[in-house]
Amino acid sequence: MQLEFVIATNNDFKISELTRELKFFGAQGLSYVEVLGKQLTFPPEGTTSYQANASKKAEFISQFLPDRLVIADDSGIELAGHPDELGVQTARQLKAKYGTQAVNQALINRAVEPSRGFKMQTVIALARNGYTLATYQGVLVGRIAKHISPVGHGLDQILIPAGLDQVLGSLPTPEFVKFDHRSKAVAALMKGVQNVLKKMEF
Repeated sequence: MQLEFVIATNNDFKISELTRELKFFGAQGLSYVEVLGKQLTFPPEGTTSYQANASKKAEFISQFLPDRLVIADDSGIELAGHPDELGVQTARQLKAKYGTQAVNQALINRAVEPSRGFKMQTVIALARNGYTLATYQGVLVGRIAKHISPVGHGLDQILIPAGLDQVLGSLPTPEFVKFDHRSKAVAALMKGVQNVLKKMEF
Protein backbone atom coordinates (compact mmCIF):
# COMPACT_ATOMS: atom_id res chain seq x y z
CA MET A 1 0.00 0.00 0.00
CA GLN A 2 1.30 3.45 -0.92
CA LEU A 3 2.23 5.56 2.08
CA GLU A 4 0.53 8.94 2.30
CA PHE A 5 1.97 11.92 4.14
CA VAL A 6 0.26 15.19 5.04
CA ILE A 7 2.64 18.12 4.52
CA ALA A 8 2.57 20.76 7.27
CA THR A 9 3.50 24.04 5.62
CA ASN A 10 1.95 27.11 4.01
CA ASN A 11 4.89 27.38 1.60
CA ASP A 12 3.69 26.40 -1.88
CA PHE A 13 7.23 25.72 -3.12
CA LYS A 14 7.90 23.30 -0.26
CA ILE A 15 4.61 21.53 -0.92
CA SER A 16 5.47 21.16 -4.61
CA GLU A 17 9.01 19.94 -3.94
CA LEU A 18 8.09 17.53 -1.15
CA THR A 19 5.21 16.13 -3.20
CA ARG A 20 7.54 15.56 -6.16
CA GLU A 21 10.21 13.92 -4.05
CA LEU A 22 7.77 11.70 -2.16
CA LYS A 23 6.38 10.55 -5.51
CA PHE A 24 9.90 9.74 -6.70
CA PHE A 25 10.28 7.41 -3.71
CA GLY A 26 6.84 5.82 -4.20
CA ALA A 27 4.80 7.77 -1.65
CA GLN A 28 2.11 10.44 -1.85
CA GLY A 29 2.18 13.90 -0.33
CA LEU A 30 -0.86 16.09 0.35
CA SER A 31 -1.03 19.64 1.64
CA TYR A 32 -2.64 19.81 5.06
CA VAL A 33 -4.98 22.50 3.66
CA GLU A 34 -6.26 20.01 1.09
CA VAL A 35 -6.95 17.46 3.83
CA LEU A 36 -8.17 19.78 6.58
CA GLY A 37 -10.10 22.15 4.33
CA LYS A 38 -8.68 25.36 5.77
CA GLN A 39 -5.40 27.17 6.27
CA LEU A 40 -4.00 27.67 9.76
CA THR A 41 -1.40 30.01 11.25
CA PHE A 42 1.59 28.11 12.59
CA PRO A 43 3.15 28.91 15.97
CA PRO A 44 6.34 31.03 15.83
CA GLU A 45 9.52 29.08 15.07
CA GLY A 46 12.54 29.00 17.33
CA THR A 47 16.06 30.15 16.49
CA THR A 48 18.29 27.32 17.68
CA SER A 49 17.20 23.95 16.25
CA TYR A 50 16.08 22.60 12.88
CA GLN A 51 14.69 19.53 14.64
CA ALA A 52 12.64 21.57 17.11
CA ASN A 53 11.17 23.78 14.39
CA ALA A 54 10.26 20.87 12.13
CA SER A 55 8.71 18.97 15.04
CA LYS A 56 6.70 21.97 16.20
CA LYS A 57 5.10 22.36 12.77
CA ALA A 58 4.42 18.65 12.29
CA GLU A 59 2.96 18.24 15.78
CA PHE A 60 0.79 21.33 15.38
CA ILE A 61 -0.93 20.04 12.25
CA SER A 62 -1.11 16.44 13.48
CA GLN A 63 -3.26 17.57 16.39
CA PHE A 64 -5.94 18.57 13.86
CA LEU A 65 -5.55 15.38 11.81
CA PRO A 66 -5.42 12.45 14.24
CA ASP A 67 -4.00 9.18 12.92
CA ARG A 68 -2.56 10.83 9.81
CA LEU A 69 1.16 10.77 9.13
CA VAL A 70 2.21 14.42 9.11
CA ILE A 71 5.59 15.71 7.98
CA ALA A 72 7.19 19.14 8.22
CA ASP A 73 10.65 20.35 7.40
CA ASP A 74 13.02 23.08 8.47
CA SER A 75 15.95 24.08 6.29
CA GLY A 76 18.86 26.49 6.39
CA ILE A 77 22.11 27.42 4.75
CA GLU A 78 25.46 28.13 6.37
CA LEU A 79 28.21 29.99 4.54
CA ALA A 80 31.88 29.19 5.07
CA GLY A 81 33.48 32.16 6.80
CA HIS A 82 30.23 33.39 8.37
CA PRO A 83 29.45 30.84 11.12
CA ASP A 84 27.25 33.23 13.11
CA GLU A 85 24.87 34.03 10.24
CA LEU A 86 21.86 32.29 8.72
CA GLY A 87 21.56 28.59 9.70
CA VAL A 88 18.30 27.98 11.55
CA GLN A 89 17.31 31.60 10.99
CA THR A 90 18.04 31.56 7.24
CA ALA A 91 14.56 32.37 5.92
CA ARG A 92 13.91 35.12 8.45
CA GLN A 93 17.30 36.78 8.12
CA LEU A 94 17.36 36.71 4.33
CA LYS A 95 13.82 38.00 3.99
CA ALA A 96 14.41 40.77 6.52
CA LYS A 97 17.69 41.91 4.95
CA TYR A 98 17.15 41.38 1.25
CA GLY A 99 13.52 40.49 0.47
CA THR A 100 12.58 37.42 -1.51
CA GLN A 101 13.75 38.69 -4.90
CA ALA A 102 17.35 39.54 -3.95
CA VAL A 103 18.31 36.50 -1.87
CA ASN A 104 20.37 34.68 -4.52
CA GLN A 105 22.45 37.72 -5.39
CA ALA A 106 22.95 38.49 -1.70
CA LEU A 107 24.35 34.99 -1.09
CA ILE A 108 26.57 35.26 -4.16
CA ASN A 109 27.98 38.52 -2.82
CA ARG A 110 28.38 37.09 0.69
CA ALA A 111 30.20 33.90 -0.35
CA VAL A 112 33.79 33.81 0.87
CA GLU A 113 36.65 33.22 -1.57
CA PRO A 114 38.35 31.04 -2.53
CA SER A 115 36.08 28.12 -1.60
CA ARG A 116 32.74 29.96 -1.73
CA GLY A 117 31.65 27.03 0.42
CA PHE A 118 28.21 26.36 1.87
CA LYS A 119 26.33 23.73 3.82
CA MET A 120 22.59 23.39 3.26
CA GLN A 121 20.56 21.11 5.44
CA THR A 122 17.00 19.99 5.95
CA VAL A 123 15.39 18.16 8.85
CA ILE A 124 12.04 16.45 8.30
CA ALA A 125 9.91 15.59 11.33
CA LEU A 126 7.32 12.80 11.19
CA ALA A 127 4.42 13.22 13.62
CA ARG A 128 1.19 11.47 14.49
CA ASN A 129 -1.48 12.40 17.03
CA GLY A 130 0.45 15.45 18.13
CA TYR A 131 3.75 13.69 18.82
CA THR A 132 6.98 13.47 16.84
CA LEU A 133 7.80 9.88 15.92
CA ALA A 134 11.19 10.52 14.32
CA THR A 135 13.29 13.12 12.51
CA TYR A 136 15.38 12.69 9.37
CA GLN A 137 18.23 14.84 8.05
CA GLY A 138 19.62 15.63 4.63
CA VAL A 139 22.76 17.68 3.93
CA LEU A 140 24.18 19.24 0.78
CA VAL A 141 27.66 20.77 0.67
CA GLY A 142 29.34 22.57 -2.19
CA ARG A 143 30.05 26.09 -3.38
CA ILE A 144 28.03 29.16 -4.24
CA ALA A 145 28.01 30.02 -7.94
CA LYS A 146 29.26 33.41 -9.06
CA HIS A 147 26.21 34.01 -11.22
CA ILE A 148 22.52 33.12 -11.02
CA SER A 149 21.60 30.31 -13.39
CA PRO A 150 18.50 30.84 -15.58
CA VAL A 151 17.39 27.28 -14.81
CA GLY A 152 16.04 25.99 -11.53
CA HIS A 153 14.13 27.71 -8.75
CA GLY A 154 15.25 29.71 -5.73
CA LEU A 155 18.54 28.67 -4.17
CA ASP A 156 18.80 25.77 -6.63
CA GLN A 157 19.95 28.40 -9.15
CA ILE A 158 23.15 29.14 -7.23
CA LEU A 159 24.07 25.98 -5.28
CA ILE A 160 26.74 23.83 -6.93
CA PRO A 161 27.06 20.42 -5.22
CA ALA A 162 30.56 19.27 -4.30
CA GLY A 163 32.18 17.41 -7.18
CA LEU A 164 30.00 19.04 -9.84
CA ASP A 165 30.33 22.09 -12.06
CA GLN A 166 26.63 22.88 -12.51
CA VAL A 167 23.97 24.22 -10.21
CA LEU A 168 21.52 21.94 -8.48
CA GLY A 169 18.55 23.26 -10.45
CA SER A 170 20.03 22.20 -13.78
CA LEU A 171 20.30 18.51 -12.86
CA PRO A 172 17.88 15.86 -14.18
CA THR A 173 15.58 14.45 -11.51
CA PRO A 174 17.59 11.30 -10.63
CA GLU A 175 20.74 13.38 -10.14
CA PHE A 176 18.87 16.18 -8.36
CA VAL A 177 17.47 13.69 -5.85
CA LYS A 178 20.94 12.24 -5.32
CA PHE A 179 22.40 15.59 -4.21
CA ASP A 180 19.53 17.78 -2.94
CA HIS A 181 19.38 18.24 0.83
CA ARG A 182 15.58 17.96 1.06
CA SER A 183 15.57 14.90 -1.22
CA LYS A 184 18.12 13.23 1.05
CA ALA A 185 15.89 13.90 4.05
CA VAL A 186 12.91 12.40 2.18
CA ALA A 187 15.02 9.37 1.27
CA ALA A 188 15.93 8.93 4.94
CA LEU A 189 12.25 9.26 5.87
CA MET A 190 11.25 6.56 3.39
CA LYS A 191 14.03 4.28 4.60
CA GLY A 192 13.15 4.66 8.26
CA VAL A 193 9.37 5.09 8.36
CA GLN A 194 8.51 1.39 8.09
CA ASN A 195 10.51 0.57 11.21
CA VAL A 196 8.78 3.40 13.08
CA LEU A 197 5.34 2.15 12.04
CA LYS A 198 6.17 -1.44 12.92
CA LYS A 199 7.16 -0.39 16.42
CA MET A 200 3.81 1.37 16.75
CA GLU A 201 1.94 -1.58 15.21
CA PHE A 202 0.43 0.99 12.90
